[in-house]
Amino acid sequence: MFMVLMLLLIQTGCGSNSKNNGATPTPPTQPKSSEAGLPQADPGAFKGQGLLAFVWDNLLYVLDGDSGDLTKLSDAGRAGEPMWSPDGQWLAYIGYSDAQMDDGKLFIVKPDGSRSYEVNGLPLPVNSNEISWLPASDVLVVAFNGQGLYMVRPGDTPDKVNDNPGVLSPDGKTIAFVKTLPYDEKHPENRSDALYVVPVAGKEPVQLYVARENGICSTGWWPDSKGLLFRIDPMHSASIMADGVGLYSLPLTGGEPQLLTTSLNHPEWLSWSPDGSKLLAVKGTGREIWLNKSLAVCDVKTGESIDLPQSPGTVSLDPDWSPDGKYITYVQAAEPKEDISSAAGVASWERTRALWVADADGKNARQIKEAGTGIKRPLWSRDGAHIVYLKDNSVWLVDLSGGSPVKIIGTFPDATDSFGYYGYVSWSNILALYRK
Repeated sequence: MFMVLMLLLIQTGCGSNSKNNGATPTPPTQPKSSEAGLPQADPGAFKGQGLLAFVWDNLLYVLDGDSGDLTKLSDAGRAGEPMWSPDGQWLAYIGYSDAQMDDGKLFIVKPDGSRSYEVNGLPLPVNSNEISWLPASDVLVVAFNGQGLYMVRPGDTPDKVNDNPGVLSPDGKTIAFVKTLPYDEKHPENRSDALYVVPVAGKEPVQLYVARENGICSTGWWPDSKGLLFRIDPMHSASIMADGVGLYSLPLTGGEPQLLTTSLNHPEWLSWSPDGSKLLAVKGTGREIWLNKSLAVCDVKTGESIDLPQSPGTVSLDPDWSPDGKYITYVQAAEPKEDISSAAGVASWERTRALWVADADGKNARQIKEAGTGIKRPLWSRDGAHIVYLKDNSVWLVDLSGGSPVKIIGTFPDATDSFGYYGYVSWSNILALYRK
């Protein structure tokens, strides 16, 4: 099962009969490590572990663990939000022409740079939260609020498939969308959201659930396309949402939704088991990531949620399921006893973040001490025997059987500000790992 840094909950395959949009493929650019300003990379250390896309000094690169090549994929502007196709044959990203990053356009490129397309014919700007790959084919789904749902094949003109900017099921047959029901404009706080599904082929939408006087935030589909995940947003309040709300599961057959857990709306804090039967989630309330955060494994069909063992005085973050489904990795950090709401306080707390590995049920947990501390966003590599992670503004690889970690990429020219949103940083804007 492939992994990217952004959780893909909403995909799979449907074709497009559009004609080529006239984009001209661009030749690959193969940088040499001696060129000024190019990334410092160690292809040998990453051998056999997959494909790593990353943004360096605003430009997009790919480190190929099979060929050992380091390829530059963009030449101008600012690149961001790299997203791998299910087979690793294509990489989508958003390109911006200025520092304000308010004019995003969608690009699709081969990882060796042999073909590159600027996707024309979409409403602009394109935002990263509107884009996802279908898991069974090289088709992108782009959902624009108020402007509909589009499908895009590399090199083809986008095909608008529905006026509802919803979430496409993994089998490509059904769209789920949320609509606010009519309400008294004098009392907007009382408005209700409804969850609908409609076949891509047409027919009337079916209403599955109504959140009375509350909002609904769609989180995605079950991997087998037989159910949906969503969060209930009390009173349509962004502030309440930021402090954590309920994550619910609902089968397409309808009924009452099952509460799985209460958590923050961070996509990188959800990880599906390889067989798609379980969801590993960071649970807890409060927008500060250093307080009241632990791990739970949820069965989306039964609604059962099992809390994993938690060391006293700690928080657990950034979970990822191993390729064989037998293990998990995550970050464990100290839970501060005093207020740390300052840049210096957050920096001090980040130095307690350590790399841990455990059985899938949370038992037999052990710290990977060789990795040190200050760990962020650990991910299993292709062979399931190594962990890729971030530390000191660089990407590292550590062998779980022992040995010193090896720096794969780094150090990035621009440091990320971890104080920006209560300690949470999404790395999907500059990194994407493909491990299939």
